[in-house]
Amino acid sequence: MNWQAIAQNDLRKAIHERGAWALFAGFFLGFGGLAALLVQLGGPEFEGYIDLLAPGVGLLVPLAGIILGYEAIIGERESGTAVLSLSMPHSRAGLIVGKLVGRTTLLATVIAAAAFLASVILLYFFPSFSASRFVGFIAISIVYGTTFLWIAAGLSMTLSTSRRVIAAAFGAYIGLTLFWTVLIDLTETVLFRFRPTSGEPETWVTLASFIGPNTSFNYVLAEVLDAGTVPAAVVDSSANFVTPAVALLALVGWAILPVLGGFLSFRQDDL
Repeated sequence: MNWQAIAQNDLRKAIHERGAWALFAGFFLGFGGLAALLVQLGGPEFEGYIDLLAPGVGLLVPLAGIILGYEAIIGERESGTAVLSLSMPHSRAGLIVGKLVGRTTLLATVIAAAAFLASVILLYFFPSFSASRFVGFIAISIVYGTTFLWIAAGLSMTLSTSRRVIAAAFGAYIGLTLFWTVLIDLTETVLFRFRPTSGEPETWVTLASFIGPNTSFNYVLAEVLDAGTVPAAVVDSSANFVTPAVALLALVGWAILPVLGGFLSFRQDDL
């Protein structure tokens, strides 16, 4: 069995699981429901819709990634499926790649399908609807969700029980989406509490705040698609690293590093 077969099997099983359909329904209701609500309230056009959608997606898409990713490997280990798969034979790397490809494809399909159906509603209600902006918004959202899916999958490879993986994965979600900049600001305050402030934060503080997944995601949306608002952590920054390219690179780094660390741990574990 190769990684393609594992990915296909993962997708095949997901089609018959209620969880995947529940995620699809949730995204469709979120995309379409917000549009319907704005119409009922006599709200703004597509511009206002996408501005309101950005913060909600910033919290819900990574949650979906966590849900799809946390059980990627630990579920296989606890059920004994991992041992069976590796006896067929193929490598542990193949198992991991297959799981990542399968679940990333599932996440992308769920979000894209829900967005496609919702776009029919948007096209009908909002004459100013921009297909290119909405497609770009969804594409960046999928990258953002994939980041958290891979973080959860990395934890799934590293930790030994489902409870630990769940706690760590949802802890990472809360920390990286809600409290990352707070933690950076607190660290700066503790380190430089006796030094007079100049008004400009340290370069490393700006960088650390900027590369947080939620900040990077919202910055790309604001700068590339003019959706949402520029994060407060970098709104007045003139640092040359505050660019959409670096923000996207940060999201990729958050995805890849946990998977690499998880693989180094997983390949040495006794299954």
